[in-house]
Amino acid sequence: MSLTGLPLILSAWSLLVAAAVATVRLWRRMPARITGLVLVEVLTVLAIALTANRAESFYPSWRSLVGDATAATVTEPTESGRLDRSLDAGTVVWSPPEAAGWHLAVPPALIAGSDYARLPDRRFPVVVVLTTEDALTAVKHTAARATGVLTVVLVPTGKTDAATLSGLSAVLSRDARATDGIAVVAAPAWRKLATAWPAHAAFADFDEAVRMSPPPLAAPMRLPS
Repeated sequence: MSLTGLPLILSAWSLLVAAAVATVRLWRRMPARITGLVLVEVLTVLAIALTANRAESFYPSWRSLVGDATAATVTEPTESGRLDRSLDAGTVVWSPPEAAGWHLAVPPALIAGSDYARLPDRRFPVVVVLTTEDALTAVKHTAARATGVLTVVLVPTGKTDAATLSGLSAVLSRDARATDGIAVVAAPAWRKLATAWPAHAAFADFDEAVRMSPPPLAAPMRLPS
């Protein structure tokens, strides 16, 4: 079982829940209470440690955990996006060929925070903002200050639908270091469009979408062959 694998982490959390339930049920028995409390504390620390290790890859394998010097890991380089150099400056007009089928009022804007250039080995979660032309400038200004995410600003029209936007993630991953995760923020006029966009979380507030997005994803780790 991998040290950073989900089966081990889920097992630790499941054992923690089971131990907590058993401790509550046997609370009146002093030996069981003491044993249960100790076990819950140990499992809590273990589950949190395993979760943090998966996120940060402190110990990517069991061999590295026990200090085996031959278990050195290699970080896979994150493939650069086609627009990385332009995104280092912050905001670009994003004009992929597929955008013609999105039926937008203006070309999409792709905005990267200041940490995009500083973390070239990371892929970033995406916040898509569906807005109006009147609010476009203000939205771009707000998005430019955000860190930890890539922001795509779209101004839909009546011809724009969720089905045509469903391929946006794949197109974006070609042009920028983006993860598959997308959070959608919609102006009131486009809430219905955001709700119809399947498999994506919808938010009414941009700052909330940024807060709820996962951290930039590090490149995968592998053992040398």
